[in-house]
Amino acid sequence: MPTIISKGQQQFPDLAAFIGGWFHQDFDIHGNSLEEVVAAFKAESDAALVAPLVDDIDAFLATGDEGMEERFQDIFRPDIIPTSFRPTTRAFLLAVREALVAGPG
Repeated sequence: MPTIISKGQQQFPDLAAFIGGWFHQDFDIHGNSLEEVVAAFKAESDAALVAPLVDDIDAFLATGDEGMEERFQDIFRPDIIPTSFRPTTRAFLLAVREALVAGPG
């Protein structure tokens, strides 16, 4: 049986893995806020995992604001709603990016 690869895995593999692995329906096992979840990811990851994730976030943001909410849902099929954390998907991704590139922790 062939392996099914999602749009997210094809286009933005590191972002798809991050969203699926850290912002799933039970995300609160990692923390109660976006910052706590990203801090948990960083505590378990090294620069070799963080850098390509930041690159994927930048690439997705570069697809433009027009239709971003729907595009994010279509591509990643997330278990969470980014606007539960920030007013827009762009703001959610920018907050994740900021937390990733911030100092240790």
